[in-house]
Amino acid sequence: MMRFRYIITVLFAVMTLLSCSGTVDSSSLPILTVSDTEIDMATESQAVFTVTYNGVDVTADSEVFGADGTRLESGVFTPEAEGSKTFYAVYASKQSNTVSVNVVNTSVKVDSKYDRHVCVVEFTGAWCVNCPEGYDKMMGILSKPALKKYIENIHICAFHSDLEGTDTLAVAQTQDLFKLFDGLSYPSFATDFRDSGVLTSEGASLFQPSLMTSFNEYPAHCGVAVSSVLNENASEAEITVRLTSELTSQYRVVVLVVQNNIKGYQKTPTYSEGQDDYIHSHVVRKVVTSYKGTFTGEKMNEGGTVAAGDEVAKEWTVEVDSKWALENTEIYALALDNKGYVNNMNVCAIDGGDSGYDLK
Repeated sequence: MMRFRYIITVLFAVMTLLSCSGTVDSSSLPILTVSDTEIDMATESQAVFTVTYNGVDVTADSEVFGADGTRLESGVFTPEAEGSKTFYAVYASKQSNTVSVNVVNTSVKVDSKYDRHVCVVEFTGAWCVNCPEGYDKMMGILSKPALKKYIENIHICAFHSDLEGTDTLAVAQTQDLFKLFDGLSYPSFATDFRDSGVLTSEGASLFQPSLMTSFNEYPAHCGVAVSSVLNENASEAEITVRLTSELTSQYRVVVLVVQNNIKGYQKTPTYSEGQDDYIHSHVVRKVVTSYKGTFTGEKMNEGGTVAAGDEVAKEWTVEVDSKWALENTEIYALALDNKGYVNNMNVCAIDGGDSGYDLK
């Protein structure tokens, strides 16, 4: 009996010593948590990891890895396929617990023979100090691997406003289009005239989900083809838009002249008084379709309804501004559905462009 008591006493002392030394104290290890353990690719774009050590947030000084050893950039997981993924963190040479994230995709798949093109409106202005940063954030999101297969079908058109009387790139329709969306400031985006958000701070995180929503939840049910021919003096462009539909529906069309790579004035955080050599991208130079104080586009035929299987066409003649660099100028044709959202679109060069219908 005495020998048994002695053994128990020794074991208790050893366990106490180990506990004091920290070798079995789990609180001495970093703890990994995640913003969401299940991601639906139809509505969400990423999961954000946090690492704490003894109650202190040490995420900035930690690294997060997938089970295959792949390091996550900034501790953010952007899924590209469905399935379960496991992660762990390393802080101060110590490994954390593991965390699993399950990725699902509840998007409704609808077959369409037309390739889906998505319109992104950027609201900006030469007077807006933060607008260049907003554009950079948007382009950074568009460069993500998850959007690689979509990038050729995402078309940006920048609507400039002239709130301070200094923006020579502004068009009159910007403010009426801007008013269609609640809670926006400059800079902001609107995807397919449906989802919108600011391009500063946390608002930019809404941009990628808005794109995925358009591609996954709103497939094209119409096809759009656009062509443009300049006359001999290049003083006018003859624009033709054709539209076919897989179902009987109402449509309106918005036609834009969009110019890229324009050097001009812009305020920035670095140049608060403005710089004259800033490069403006995808600028809307003219709204071709009729404008009567609202941004609704034009009907393609009488009544605006296109029967399933039919094709309608409409032409516009546009006076070419001598300030447009024609080699960098395109025609955007947007097909709006009966709710006013962009269901599909297409783009061609102003000088001899012809997109044709973009089939899958």
